[in-house]
Amino acid sequence: MMRLHCPCCENFTVDSDDEVIVDICDVCFWQYDVTAHEQPDRNIGANHISLTHAKENYRQFGVCKKEFIHMVRKPLQEELPENNKE
Repeated sequence: MMRLHCPCCENFTVDSDDEVIVDICDVCFWQYDVTAHEQPDRNIGANHISLTHAKENYRQFGVCKKEFIHMVRKPLQEELPENNKE
């Protein structure tokens, strides 16, 4: 199974089967949402926060929304962007 990078934390944590993806990232708790990815400055979709704001939160707190901090983990070595270059 191929993994996609999470648009919020940039780690390769999203499982892809080329179907509709509704995966939640274990590293930042962002729910994969194509609509929100296409409009990153709008608060739309399942996450109830804009992707831009979620990225800022990830840089600051290590999670897309601070209230989810107890639900995330550090990325695994194989999920890191530097280990997923083509």
